[in-house]
Amino acid sequence: MRITLIAILLSISAIVFSFLFPSGTHDIYFNIGIPVLFFSLLFLTLLLSIKYRDHKWFNQVSRVATYIFPLIIFIFYLVTRYIKVDLISIFCGFVLFELIIVALFNIFIFRDIGEIKGILILLLLIVVSFIILRISVLQTKLPDFDLICFILLTVSTGCGMLLYGFRCLFSVEKNTYLKVVSFTACLLIAYGSIVFIGKMQSESAGVFELIYFVPAFLITLIVLFSLPLSGYIHWSTLHKRILKKIMISWIFFLLIFSISFVFPDTFKKIVFTGTKSSQEFLLNDYELKNKNGLNPD
Repeated sequence: MRITLIAILLSISAIVFSFLFPSGTHDIYFNIGIPVLFFSLLFLTLLLSIKYRDHKWFNQVSRVATYIFPLIIFIFYLVTRYIKVDLISIFCGFVLFELIIVALFNIFIFRDIGEIKGILILLLLIVVSFIILRISVLQTKLPDFDLICFILLTVSTGCGMLLYGFRCLFSVEKNTYLKVVSFTACLLIAYGSIVFIGKMQSESAGVFELIYFVPAFLITLIVLFSLPLSGYIHWSTLHKRILKKIMISWIFFLLIFSISFVFPDTFKKIVFTGTKSSQEFLLNDYELKNKNGLNPD
């Protein structure tokens, strides 16, 4: 706990220093501080969740955070866009980030390990946010909110599945096959969600995409051929539900990247948002003036 708190204080100090004393090393402090702060907060929330999960107030906060998850994202958007004071926006972002993590813990850690409803709702929200992003229905009134919403939902789902993979390592009892498959799959899902966001913003994510797709495709084949030999028929109902929950999110992200490889041009037209712009270049024809007796054709 103490090491985690020290890491959080050092990372916050590095971020604040990068804003107060901008220089050539500004990006170095910021780029180091943000990842350290992210993983420190994630680990700190895990420790606090384990310690206070039986307390009534903590359960209420986690449930409320889960139910207002889209509202938290909307407030996060307002904070990052309209609060111009860096330190205040960082503090507000810190609080909202903690609420998001608490909500993820409630969905993937505290609830029944075989519950599928949570992941289905998150994937549905990702699809809805993507549709809103593509039709740009909110772009005029809430610029970039659709993109921020899509990014946060996708990354949150990936982080949640990573937490779920760690939970399966300790919660699945003697089923070694399920332990290995669940953790490996959740790890790749988390990585795939980040790669997908990178691909949405740039066409240069090909190498990272390949690093995800090749292992994911091979693992899919291995599981398909080895599952009948693992004694799946004799698995408990709970273990079958765990595998089903993982496979739902696994197929979701694998299908996205499969379309990218099979139909790359169509995928770029549908998904790629790097060239999206809210401005139009209004170029109109105009009459050339007659100068020095030169008439335009």
